Amino acid sequence: MSQPLLATRRFAPLFWCQFFAAFNDNFLKNALVLFILFKIGGEAGASLVTLAGVVLMAPHFLLSALGGQLADKFDKSVVARRIKLVEIARRRRGRRLLDQFR
Repeated sequence: MSQPLLATRRFAPLFWCQFFAAFNDNFLKNALVLFILFKIGGEAGASLVTLAGVVLMAPHFLLSALGGQLADKFDKSVVARRIKLVEIARRRRGRRLLDQFR
């Protein structure tokens, strides 16, 4: 009998990586929306909520074709590892920049 797909060694890490990335993106978007609504509110808040959604969705829309080409050309696990390493480096850099302004 074959193993369930989520229990396989090659698919499970990719699935959980994508799951938590989507969860993180949605959590960040909703937190930003709540922040905008409670801090700004009113007429300007509505347009800023829409703008926040567009800004957070734009990289996915613009870079999805490139990601698909890379995934077709190279091994998906290698592409996923390298992208995660770049994301970690970006987050560290962003954290250092935020710490400078405190």
